[in-house]
Amino acid sequence: MEKDQGHDTNYIQKVQGETRRFIQTLMADNEKLRALVATLGSENLRMKEDFSKVQQALEHREKEQERLQKQMTEVAAENLRFSEQYAEVDRQNSNLANLYVAGYRLHGTLNRDEVLSVILEIIINMIGSEELGVFEINPENRTLSLLASFGIDEARYRNLSFDSGIIGEVAAGGDPYFAGEEKREFKSPGEANLTACIPLKVDGKITGAIAVFRLLGHKSGLEDIDRELFDLLATQAAMALHATGLYAKMTAGSIPRA
Repeated sequence: MEKDQGHDTNYIQKVQGETRRFIQTLMADNEKLRALVATLGSENLRMKEDFSKVQQALEHREKEQERLQKQMTEVAAENLRFSEQYAEVDRQNSNLANLYVAGYRLHGTLNRDEVLSVILEIIINMIGSEELGVFEINPENRTLSLLASFGIDEARYRNLSFDSGIIGEVAAGGDPYFAGEEKREFKSPGEANLTACIPLKVDGKITGAIAVFRLLGHKSGLEDIDRELFDLLATQAAMALHATGLYAKMTAGSIPRA
């Protein structure tokens, strides 16, 4: 009996020992799990912080890209503005050079035919028309005589009266005509395609007129430089033609030399 009790006691002690070891192992494992959970929590927190930093960096980069894109757009717009300004300055310089060359050529000769040829070239090449006529006033009978022309029927415009249409009105009154700027009835069928007509003046006296009909196909209308050329022709061409007339008379002996 005592032997069985001793055996039972040893068994109980053994079970209790194993139970304690199991509990200790379980507690150790639990501690490890707690440590692992703490480590994972810390790692998760760190990852969240890293993700937040990455997100902030991306947002900063996007804002920087937007700023740079805005700057590039502004720079491109500024470059375009400078290019347009440069093109305008270059165009104005070219226009001034053309005006200077035109004026120089008009006064570069005392030969009337050469002056008329220069006038035609200026209108054909600079204004852009291949239908034009240069007229001179005959003060005695108040008519216009065709001095030179290009691309028009010379017989039709050889002699015009002051009452024959807009060309006559311009020669009589001295006011230039530009198509589309004012409403005038075309009194002459030959003026249906008239684009511009300017008077030629010397010291305020009207000596003739230049009539320009259809413009070339690449031009939809007159430009500012065309008006400046017309202003130049109104005075400088008239002066050049007047000078050639005086020179012809002088060389013929009609006017004594000074």
